[in-house]
Amino acid sequence: MAAIRCIRTERSIRRLQQRTEHVEYDLVLTENAVISYERDFPLAKVWDMSVRAVALRCWFLYLHTDEGVFAFQTEESPDVFIDRYRNMKT
Repeated sequence: MAAIRCIRTERSIRRLQQRTEHVEYDLVLTENAVISYERDFPLAKVWDMSVRAVALRCWFLYLHTDEGVFAFQTEESPDVFIDRYRNMKT
């Protein structure tokens, strides 16, 4: 099992004022699935993972599935997470 800390941005409006909140959660890789805060991705349906650095300490981890590509923002390098996934798939 492996996990990486990800960030999602939630926006809301209260009393005519927009609020932005960054919420942290774990993206977890198990023997059978990749589990996020809102859904599970069975490994049989995950084709690949890729990464794109967008700033000095900000990456997007892309999960390529049979339903499309899902992006996860992280402040830690996802290289180890991706390596573990690829080792599990072989």
